[in-house]
Amino acid sequence: MAEAHTDDYEEELEKEEDEPEDSSFQEYMNAFSKKDAVLEPGVIKVLEEYLDLGGNVEHGKRALARSYVGMPHVINMLMDWLHLTGHKRKEIHATVENHLKSLVVKHFDPKKADLIFTEEGSTPSWLEEMIGFPIWREVFCQLSEQYPDCLMLKFTIKLISDAGYQGEISSASSASHQPEVFAGVVKRGLVQLVSAKPTDVHKYLSEFTQMVCLSQQTYFYSQAILQSLKKHSATDNLRVWLSQEVQREAYKRKHDVTNMTLHFNGVGKHPRLFEALASMISRTALNPADISILYRHFAEDPNPPPAKYLQIPQLLELLVQSLFKPGSNINPDHKEKYLFILAYAASVYDEDGVPYKNDLEATKKAVETAHTICLRASDSHAELQVEIPTLFEFIKYPIVSLGVLRWVEYTLTDTSFFEVAAESSSLFLVLMDEIAACHRLQHPYILDLLKRLVENSYPMLEVHVQLELKKSLVDHLVQLFGCGHVLPVVDYMHWCMRMETLDQSLIRHFVSEVLSIVQPPYSKDFTSVFLPLVQDQEITGPLINSDKSDAVSMFLAECSRKSKKKKERKL
Repeated sequence: MAEAHTDDYEEELEKEEDEPEDSSFQEYMNAFSKKDAVLEPGVIKVLEEYLDLGGNVEHGKRALARSYVGMPHVINMLMDWLHLTGHKRKEIHATVENHLKSLVVKHFDPKKADLIFTEEGSTPSWLEEMIGFPIWREVFCQLSEQYPDCLMLKFTIKLISDAGYQGEISSASSASHQPEVFAGVVKRGLVQLVSAKPTDVHKYLSEFTQMVCLSQQTYFYSQAILQSLKKHSATDNLRVWLSQEVQREAYKRKHDVTNMTLHFNGVGKHPRLFEALASMISRTALNPADISILYRHFAEDPNPPPAKYLQIPQLLELLVQSLFKPGSNINPDHKEKYLFILAYAASVYDEDGVPYKNDLEATKKAVETAHTICLRASDSHAELQVEIPTLFEFIKYPIVSLGVLRWVEYTLTDTSFFEVAAESSSLFLVLMDEIAACHRLQHPYILDLLKRLVENSYPMLEVHVQLELKKSLVDHLVQLFGCGHVLPVVDYMHWCMRMETLDQSLIRHFVSEVLSIVQPPYSKDFTSVFLPLVQDQEITGPLINSDKSDAVSMFLAECSRKSKKKKERKL
């Protein structure tokens, strides 16, 4: 009976197919014939238009019936089957969503999107529903990067921002074209930075500076916001630091923001000084004529301008480079001016319009002494061993530590150094250890240098000498760890283990040295990155004793005890 009924229905469908349809309705019939057309959000509206124009009800119904496939229901059924085979629903949903995401990104047509959007006349309900899910917000942000002129995506980005998800669109270039959206993103970024844990500051800072430096316009807007925070004296140090980090990112991206930066600092009140600073910073090169102008303003003028005019990271970097880079030539007649300008920028501060110069002479002497020692030691490394105690004394000055660190960096990254003076490397690394012990703010730069040295290849050295050199570098990573730069160092070694960029014996040495200096209780952040190193049998197997009295076993036991205690508290 069922078969007979089906045959009758199919015959009826064929009969209807033979009935001619007015050509004016062909567009509607084409729409109804698309796969799963009955599930499309606007199908009711299209069907009503078709009927209002005199369309055949039966033709419309049957076209929709024939085009029905039920793909969503099929997918749901397949997901249920996968669950029955033992897969977790969360993993199944993630797989389907990621596949749909890739399809949307691949086939997205901005013109069609704008057409659908304008035809709706108001915010589509499905759009408001979609932005409630993280994966679709991510898709919209990704698409807005590819199609910045799409009106539908611009509006969607605004909806996402208004819904409180500004943090998720911090990298969307479309945000920079909408002032209200961009303002919300900047605000969210500032709040994240101020309230971030120390371990997260670098991540949020990187996201913030990249976002606000998309263009000169976004740079100007963000610096204007930061300048407006001046009246809040409690946050001024943070404001100045953040402003300088934004400057650094802008210069890294080759944006011409020198004039804007100087105007924001107030240098525009002194035209000659403005021209001299703009000339050197924009060209990234110092010259005696402009340095002389700076010297006259700050050394010879009885009422010098504010010291902050010199406290520009790009200018300080150029001064440090000119004084501490091996082979850098400074006209002897002007060297005193270079030393004075660097010392003035590093030590003088203004309070109520009055410059305080109490540390100027001592700082200048320290910079000059360190410069002279580094200059001589560049020609003869034997000189360095004698002068190590003197450098240790003056490294206590932050600007001297920066200069010496740059000198160490230039020397150790010179390809010819390890060919002719590899045995002298320990002297330079000892200086780096002392800087790490004295100046926490130099830790990221020291870690960056050690990373490059560890990852470098040294084909001019014999294999066993290379291994000893890298073991020595790992020791200095441990030293940096001991100075308080804990998580970044461990995270780097964790990365080396995952990427297999370092010999396992070196990672084992690192784990052994760290275990010899740490004690419980261990923080959750530390455990999350260090425990995988300790749990790797190939790394720590040789360190474990049969009686479990070794440091590895004791660390694992402590982590296990802590985890068990945490579970008991939950129960």
